[in-house]
Amino acid sequence: MTTPAPLLVQSSLAPASVVFVRELPGRNERFIEQLAACCREVGAEMHVVPAGDPYPENQVWLQDAVEFLERADGSGTVALLGVRNQSVDDFAKDRLTGIETLRIGAYREAFASGASTTSTPGDAWIDWFGNLEASPPTAAWPNGRVLYGVNPETGGQLHPEVVAFFTEQGAQAPLALDVGWLTVRHVDEMSSFLPAKDDGFFVAVPDPTAAIKLLESAAAQGHGGATMLAPYENGTTVQSILDDTEFVAFNHRLWTERIEPMSRVLLEGIGVEADRLRRLPVLFQPSGEARTPNVVNCLVLPGTAGEPGVVAMSEPCGPVIDGVDLFKADIEQRLTGLAARIAFLDDQPYHRWSGNVHCATNAIRPLRRE
Repeated sequence: MTTPAPLLVQSSLAPASVVFVRELPGRNERFIEQLAACCREVGAEMHVVPAGDPYPENQVWLQDAVEFLERADGSGTVALLGVRNQSVDDFAKDRLTGIETLRIGAYREAFASGASTTSTPGDAWIDWFGNLEASPPTAAWPNGRVLYGVNPETGGQLHPEVVAFFTEQGAQAPLALDVGWLTVRHVDEMSSFLPAKDDGFFVAVPDPTAAIKLLESAAAQGHGGATMLAPYENGTTVQSILDDTEFVAFNHRLWTERIEPMSRVLLEGIGVEADRLRRLPVLFQPSGEARTPNVVNCLVLPGTAGEPGVVAMSEPCGPVIDGVDLFKADIEQRLTGLAARIAFLDDQPYHRWSGNVHCATNAIRPLRRE
């Protein structure tokens, strides 16, 4: 291998030079239009991978196809190609010039087929690269830490050879997080890092109890009949969700038993105080899929030269009261101090397929040395 080690996984706080998305004719034109506006705002190029051959139409999850790494000496980008047995895993090799490519490990059907069966009960997406992220640099970890997901119930985890590669480099000691409660089992569904105005960052996680409290407050104020999730569900109201006591109890348990403990492991593992945690309202199905669009699964585009950035999030589709989406308003309030504008994107085709903004996109974030 000619590439000097170490190769670094970049965090979302690194400014993006190029943002990638796949074309879905008749379905994601609005999303692409909104994403292009976000890219223009921060001076990033947008690269649209066109529909049609050589990639099947359903291969849309560009985040899972490749991880763009940066050489630690600042000399360039290396594309770590996915091992999912999907042709789109090679889009960086096929479409980009001047970028070295690397592939680690072999395809593991039980962990990368993307089709859960009785013989592969639930871990069939765990090798996809939405399950490979990095925390921002901190005093304890100047290069950040590689983050990856494990399923405690089955022992499934991100490809062991990929984890071993980053472990052996010694620059970003990998930190394992519990993703066993999620359908797709990816770390980018349960945490993201957002730039703060004080030059630090926030750690965003989904909090079903925050969503339930918003609905309870709305009902108490006489808005139980307010509709929500209109693009996805017919007739769902604030009160109809609250009346489903098993669903409400599940979401409370999910926070207490899985998400909150994971949050503590993450904060302690990267050396960040608890006051940097930001709990955003998201409801989950018992299957592990997000029922409300998962705003934590967002694309962070930091600004450069002191300019504010953009955080591209899903439209949360909360209850609208007096013209205000309560989930949007709550998110904006919880993220006071964000060094970016929040752009809520129409990601309906992706949410219907159990993914959101981050899953559908990818970015090259060049290493910048002072």
